[in-house]
Order: sequence, then structure tokens, then C-alpha cells
Amino acid sequence: MIKHESVIRSVAMAGRVSRYSTWPTIRQQSVGEHSHRVAMIYLQLFGQPRAGVLIYILQHDLGELFAGDTPFYAKREVPALKEAVNLAETEGLKTIGIQQPTLTSEEWKRFKICDLLEMYEFGKIEYRMGNEYGNIVSRNIVAALQTMCSGVELEGYVNKLWSGEVT
Repeated sequence: MIKHESVIRSVAMAGRVSRYSTWPTIRQQSVGEHSHRVAMIYLQLFGQPRAGVLIYILQHDLGELFAGDTPFYAKREVPALKEAVNLAETEGLKTIGIQQPTLTSEEWKRFKICDLLEMYEFGKIEYRMGNEYGNIVSRNIVAALQTMCSGVELEGYVNKLWSGEVT
């Protein structure tokens, strides 16, 4: 018999957690798919990271097996929720046996830009497939990105990544 403890300690199961659980999507996306794409975006924009950065990227959402995927806009609007979710995700990582590598402030900023750009891309793809709600995701992500980088930087990232293919 499979036990609850076995599931919440499984990296394989953590990668299968569904994202966008509170948002209407045409296609489901797993934490594993998201993390893989974040890593690929990082490679495209910033080149090969040191091993610790790549490990961080691949593991950053695995704690959601324990905590669930809380929408970023809810965490933005309710700081106490963000704090609680971060605590729960950290506990989830501990349960799996993961201790995230420490990133420099520049590495973390690059990671976060890539994390947000992946969500932007997901929203744009959803929109192109006919889900008008995907456009809301992309607009919200652009607003978050604009707090982290200049418009010129953001335009440069978008052009480097997609050259009109997705956006």
C-alpha cells in the first residue's frame, strides 16, 4: 500500500504537481515542465549557469507538492499568504530532502526574470490557442517584470527568446 509520507517525499511526484490550479487553462502544465523551461530560458538569455544555479532552478517549485501552487497574484496581494506559502514550500523541500543552493543577488534576479518569462510565455501560448484568459496572465507578468528590469531590458529578453514566434 502506498503511504502518504511516500508521496510527499517523492521528487518524481513533486515534478508532476499541476500549476495554474485556480486559473482556466486549455493545457495543464506541471512543475517539471515549468522548471525545465525556466532552465532553457536561463540558458538562452544568460548562458550556462554554475551548477548551483541550475540545481536551484530545477528544484525551486518542488515544495509545491506539500504546499500546492498558490497563484502569484494572491501572494502579491496578501503578504501574509506569501509568507505562509513560502514557509510551507520550504517545509515541503525539507520533506523531500532538498536544501536549495544559495544564489547571489544577481543570480536570483536572473532566475526570477526567467521564472516570470516562462509564465509570460505560457500565458501567450494559451492566448494563441484561443484562451483569452492567457492574455491576462501575460499582462500581469509584464507588470511584475517591469518592477525588476527596464523596458529596454525586457524588450531585449523577449526579442532574444522569441523573435516574434510566441509573443
